[in-house]
Amino acid sequence: LAGAERAVTAGLAALLHRAVSGTSSYCEVALANVCDDFAEPVRRGLTTPDGVLGGGSPGYGIYASSTSHVALAALESHFWRRLLTLLEVDGSRASLESAFMQRTALEWEEWARAHDLPLVAVRPPPRIAC
Repeated sequence: LAGAERAVTAGLAALLHRAVSGTSSYCEVALANVCDDFAEPVRRGLTTPDGVLGGGSPGYGIYASSTSHVALAALESHFWRRLLTLLEVDGSRASLESAFMQRTALEWEEWARAHDLPLVAVRPPPRIAC
């Protein structure tokens, strides 16, 4: 999937280059480079249990709602500050847990969309008939 994303991005960049310059271009997408880029959070320690992406930040995690769960990814400071202001919470994991229990996951997703916040309802995987 990461390789496909990088190939599509490179292809779109080549199309934009052609549209702007009128000349063609060529680009190789090395999967090894993509793997290196995607491994960067591990190398930087961000995925350890106390790391930002591993559970150390209350702004990045999955929380129970009144019906199911929501996924929060308020890693950027402007998202984090807006979330705390709108929810009127102190930013602790406990305060967020309490706040998210007040609505359904889909209500939170709609609320987040209206306030431009990175919060979505966690949906079950689709059922595949075999």
